[in-house]
Amino acid sequence: DNGVDSQSKRTKCSSDNDCASRTDGSKCAIRDGKTSGYCIPTWFGICHAWAPAAILEAEPNCPVTHNGVTFQPLDIKGLISNVYDGAGVATVFTGARYNGGDDGADEYGRHTNAAYRDLNPAYFHIASANILGKLNATFVADVDAAAEVWNQPVRGFKVFEQTAMSLKEAAQTFYGLEEYPWNAEAKSIVYVKSRLSWIFETYTDGGLVASGEINRYTTGKYYYYLLELDDAGDIIGGEWVYASDSDHPDFLWVPKSKPAANTVTSIGLSYADVSMLLEKSVACSDSPSAAGSVSSSSTAGSVGESTEAPTEVPTTSTSASTSGSAL
Repeated sequence: DNGVDSQSKRTKCSSDNDCASRTDGSKCAIRDGKTSGYCIPTWFGICHAWAPAAILEAEPNCPVTHNGVTFQPLDIKGLISNVYDGAGVATVFTGARYNGGDDGADEYGRHTNAAYRDLNPAYFHIASANILGKLNATFVADVDAAAEVWNQPVRGFKVFEQTAMSLKEAAQTFYGLEEYPWNAEAKSIVYVKSRLSWIFETYTDGGLVASGEINRYTTGKYYYYLLELDDAGDIIGGEWVYASDSDHPDFLWVPKSKPAANTVTSIGLSYADVSMLLEKSVACSDSPSAAGSVSSSSTAGSVGESTEAPTEVPTTSTSASTSGSAL
């Protein structure tokens, strides 16, 4: 089953009122032609599929006609995303997903639920700086620490402030204490303000990276945290502070490879067939209007950022590298 019917294990409904008792933002989703459906959270989608597809696959640029059917770049993006949704792609995953439930705040404003409190800022900082800065690669981040999952392909990471502090200074500044309360192994603290940037979803057609339009669909957030250092100056832990106590990435992950070449999903999508369309679209080899389908309205290397928030579920490039794809 696909679409609404893929959620058939959820509460049955005939109107939104039937979903009112749920606390997950569910509405009654009813397939066309039916009178009943299932309570499904409105944020549900296939961000777990299109985010890795955006990282691993080239971006479609031009329309492709095959067997008398013309596929626009946006159609091909949808097809490749659905292939990833139905394929078993191995990942490297870090962080615990917070599913909602029991949570509160301690006397210092930290969340009491460990799954909410992670991803630890030390790991976030090390992963972001090394994957984006050193390896010239990228990853997927769930940018919502709460129960909703918003997997977004990460585009950039930048540190705006680093302030070295003694343990006592950090304790007094952030917790009103004389002694730093968290990590007994820490010998010093660095306060950091950084920004993570990612791509959000759009129905805009065409090659967004090639045209520079990708910058319109780049957003991000500033994060504030303490890094705990040992005697050697190595990062051994950290704590979120200020608004980042509640607003920080929930988990990070990296797709290890593309789907197997012979992948056929449960709804009959062939990775080989979709890849054929994708290759033609990338090369603009099957489009009489190829020259006009990829504009150059802005410089591809510039990194403009929108303040618009993600609108549904998660595409990519990195600020350490301006190459990448936007699905």
